Amino acid sequence: MNGTVSVSFNPNPITKFIVTMLVSFTVLHPIGLFAWGVMVWISLFFWLRGLKKEAVQSFLVFALLYFLPNFEGAMALPGFLKMFVALLVVVKMFYLPFMAGKYLIQTSDVGDIITSMDTVHVPRAITIPFAVMFRFFPSFKEEHHHIKQAMKIRGITLKNPLRYGEYVSVPLLILSSTIADDIAMAAETRGIGIEGEKTRFREVKRGVVDLVYFLGVFGFVLGGWLCSR
Repeated sequence: MNGTVSVSFNPNPITKFIVTMLVSFTVLHPIGLFAWGVMVWISLFFWLRGLKKEAVQSFLVFALLYFLPNFEGAMALPGFLKMFVALLVVVKMFYLPFMAGKYLIQTSDVGDIITSMDTVHVPRAITIPFAVMFRFFPSFKEEHHHIKQAMKIRGITLKNPLRYGEYVSVPLLILSSTIADDIAMAAETRGIGIEGEKTRFREVKRGVVDLVYFLGVFGFVLGGWLCSR
């Protein structure tokens, strides 16, 4: 996370998780033009956290996806273009929940997530797998990048997709198991499974920013549902 930005602009992880779940319902119940409001709101909070590149990129991608035709329009297109546009329409449907989840992951520290879950008495059976999951994906992404760089140095490119797929997927499958085991052992070493009250390095609170973030998204989603009736 960018340490130059005030923590006051970062909502509680529980609030961000609730917002992500709320926005996920827009997949089944679209909110029309109000989707622009949700996207602007999430992009604004990205910007306030110092993630300006992500804020601009996410908004531009949403703008491009928004003007795609629906499934009926995609089915009227010829051949390969039909399949390609239909795939983009699916991406469009899940883009808002994806961005809300991305904001949760990129702006939340694992320790803060565990602390916030403990404050609302979430069972350990949920907290521990959740913490391991949050550690796993960034490590997996980093290892994937290293493998791609190694393949590039050895001259293995997408020009030979079968060989490239073999040389990338096999190490990733092995590394996935290793990363999961390492993270689980590190979590146990730090006492994540020990019962009783723990001393936290940093206190996680809920404040005005949580209310502003939630009510902004909730207002746009509710407005979209009411207007679509």
